[in-house]
Amino acid sequence: MRFVALVLIMLLSGCIESTLEDGRVFTLQTLDRVEDAGPVYSMKENLSEGPVLVLFIGVGCTGCKDWTDDLREYHQQWMEQDPPLQLVSVERYPAFEDRDDVAAEFGTPESNHYTPWPIVLPSEEDSIQRMIDQVNMSQSVFEYYGLPGTPELFLIDQDGIIQWESTTYYPNENSIEIIENEYKKLI
Repeated sequence: MRFVALVLIMLLSGCIESTLEDGRVFTLQTLDRVEDAGPVYSMKENLSEGPVLVLFIGVGCTGCKDWTDDLREYHQQWMEQDPPLQLVSVERYPAFEDRDDVAAEFGTPESNHYTPWPIVLPSEEDSIQRMIDQVNMSQSVFEYYGLPGTPELFLIDQDGIIQWESTTYYPNENSIEIIENEYKKLI
């Protein structure tokens, strides 16, 4: 009898497993500006407020600068929505660009490409975390996002799941509309 029960459990176990992807988040050091709201950014905390648009940036990346400038025009409007569409920029090349480089290019209103939302500075080793309990996973932040180039954008829903990824190096006349349409699908 125990054998039959064990066989049934083994056969049915695949039917009751969750098919949903577990959400993933990160907790990373920031530039520690007023815009960053502290020295550490928690994606999980931000997702409790609304979806997050992640922008991977590099100091020498002209597409990143164009995306930053275009997104800046909509940032305040998006933050006033319910729920807000939040942004975070992720420095992609920590081995080549340091905190001062990022701050000079993106960090202040006097910067060439001022970023009025949080900027995070991961190391190559910083782990992605499971959203439910923020346990560090075996993948780094960069590995989880597929070793993104720059610029690369990802729209993360409030469950920590990637729902959209950009496909263009430079923003075009439809880019903001596409992001807004993807956001509307989430709410």
